Amino acid sequence: MAEAKKKEIKKEKSKKEKKKAPEIQKPFVEPFDVIKFVLMTEKSVRAVETHNRLVFIVRRTSKKKEIRNAVENAFQSPVTKVTTLIDQSGRKKAFVKFAKEGAAGDIAIKLGII
Repeated sequence: MAEAKKKEIKKEKSKKEKKKAPEIQKPFVEPFDVIKFVLMTEKSVRAVETHNRLVFIVRRTSKKKEIRNAVENAFQSPVTKVTTLIDQSGRKKAFVKFAKEGAAGDIAIKLGII
């Protein structure tokens, strides 16, 4: 009887493994298809200096993971946090915090904003 139970357990495990859907790789999206431009107002410049963040205007349908991947691919700098909101003009703003200290300032200088 013990052998019969072991065979049943093995069959159940093999069925569970077969039920898993294969992972589908997402197609590579160009970073600037997601990112429209960097927003540089007085408030966003302060965020660069004090919080190591850049503010981007992004495509309204983009998700936080897409924004994170786009910024990391475009600027080759790791991102720790992405916060989004839709402003009164109907644009989607993404506040992107960088892992490396001073990375936002370096990127802003490279872009010619500061």
